Amino acid sequence: MDQNVADAIIKSTLFAGLARCDLDLAVKKLDVYPSSYEDGELLLSLGSICRNAGIVVSGRVRIDFYDEAGNPSTIAKLGPGGSFGEAIACSGDPSLVQVQAVGPTQVLWIDIPRIMSAEYMAGSPYAGMVMVNAMRLLARKNMMLNRKMQMLAQKRLRDRIKLYLLQRERQDAANDQVDFEMTRAALAKYLSADRSSLSRELGKLRDEGVLALEGNTIRVLDRSFLET
Repeated sequence: MDQNVADAIIKSTLFAGLARCDLDLAVKKLDVYPSSYEDGELLLSLGSICRNAGIVVSGRVRIDFYDEAGNPSTIAKLGPGGSFGEAIACSGDPSLVQVQAVGPTQVLWIDIPRIMSAEYMAGSPYAGMVMVNAMRLLARKNMMLNRKMQMLAQKRLRDRIKLYLLQRERQDAANDQVDFEMTRAALAKYLSADRSSLSRELGKLRDEGVLALEGNTIRVLDRSFLET
């Protein structure tokens, strides 16, 4: 097996718990197959129905969500080992996101509905392992959605910023610093706020000595802001 493919499978949450010595047999039993894409090529289009979950082997993919007006927001960028499409494959519903290759990209595809069948599960221990991991992934994504809804329920932008910082802090396991890849415009869209309003509120928090703004890093100076 190609080393990049082996490394991607081992890194993937879908295959968590799989021993490296079982890789070849697992890939064979689950009929995992690779596909290659050029920069900008769509792996999953908006509104499509897809049976497969993907695991990035090389390159990167960008996942975009589109609002009712057709405006895109990038919600994730995944590198080798990252997986996507589990919820769409499990539900059978049309995709609410679009997945696009960023540069030359190779992806492993796995047919989720097929391995969900009782017959397939009974015949392969690897199928059960993948489905348990898929359930954990879906549960985590559901919790993320709940946190996003909690954040958007806040009327004050300051409170949305606080919840965003708390969530990112937990994800990054940091004590006082949050690094984010999003531009201010993307962050404003994520918080459902006007960009100028976000900049103004961040500026106020900086002037009050609550936060330090250093490029794409927000450092919390006054921890009571997060604790109240």
